[in-house]
Amino acid sequence: MAERARLLAGRGRAPSPEAGRRAAVILEVGGQVHAIDLHHVLRMAEPAWSAMPRRPDCPASVRGVYGYVGLLYTVIDLSVLLGGAPMEHAGAMALMRPVAGLPVARIALLAGRTLGVEDVVDAPAAAPAHPVATHPVAALGDGRLVTVLDPARLFARPFGV
Repeated sequence: MAERARLLAGRGRAPSPEAGRRAAVILEVGGQVHAIDLHHVLRMAEPAWSAMPRRPDCPASVRGVYGYVGLLYTVIDLSVLLGGAPMEHAGAMALMRPVAGLPVARIALLAGRTLGVEDVVDAPAAAPAHPVATHPVAALGDGRLVTVLDPARLFARPFGV
């Protein structure tokens, strides 16, 4: 319970990297494990969204919209965004905190499932290449390497929704 209280108290604050250690939500997408810094995540939710009419320039990763406390979030299939096939079944959805300068203010990311919250540690510079090489690599407590997905990098390119 004390650990959960510590994590909740730290939500919304920039990570305090003590030796590169930070709390992250661990997601499984297309057989790969990824992490998102906890301060980027507003809330984890059951995957639910409403279909919407699609503009011709709307990327394939956009699945629809989700309403949360009177705001609409663009629901994005993280598998497609990372270059994979669309997910047939999403098991988790992360509502992201707004990031200044992004073309879409409110984003919800679909993942296969969530594996919980863990501390991740920045991986050494000599770490082997990872499938999503444009994102930094970190190590979980058990030594597995994961990519740390940064919303600013994921959505650097503008797109129409």
